[in-house]
Amino acid sequence: MERRFHVGNPRGTEAALDWQLERVGSTAWQDWPLKFQRMAFGYAQDSGWQDADDAVRWLDHHSLLHEGTAPRGALVWYQAADRIRVVSALGSGQVVGPLIGGPVAIAMLADLSTDWVWSDPVFPLGQ
Repeated sequence: MERRFHVGNPRGTEAALDWQLERVGSTAWQDWPLKFQRMAFGYAQDSGWQDADDAVRWLDHHSLLHEGTAPRGALVWYQAADRIRVVSALGSGQVVGPLIGGPVAIAMLADLSTDWVWSDPVFPLGQ
C-alpha cells in the first residue's frame, strides 16, 4: 500500500500547475527551480530548505520519496549537471518547470534524466 503524505498547500494541485503553465517561456526563474515550485503551490516565504539537495535529503529522511511514474502534480526530483533539480509532473511522462540553462518549459522527464524520484508536493517548512 502506497503511503502518501497529507498535502494541504495554499494553492491546490491544478491551480499550481496552471500557475506554472502560465509562465512557460519565462527566463525569470532560471536557477530557481525550488523557489518556482514553492511559489507555484502558494508559499510566498522560504521553503525552509537551502536548495533541492537539502529538500531531497529531508524528504528521504522522512520516507517521503517514491520511485516510478510520478502522478500528476507530484514534485519530481532529478539529477542533472551535477545537482538536483525539481519540476512538477503533468502526467504521461511530461514535467513543467525551469530547466537547466533555459526558461520554464514542458519537457519529457526521460529527456532530462534517467535518475529521478518523486514526492507529493509538500513544503512542511514553507510559509
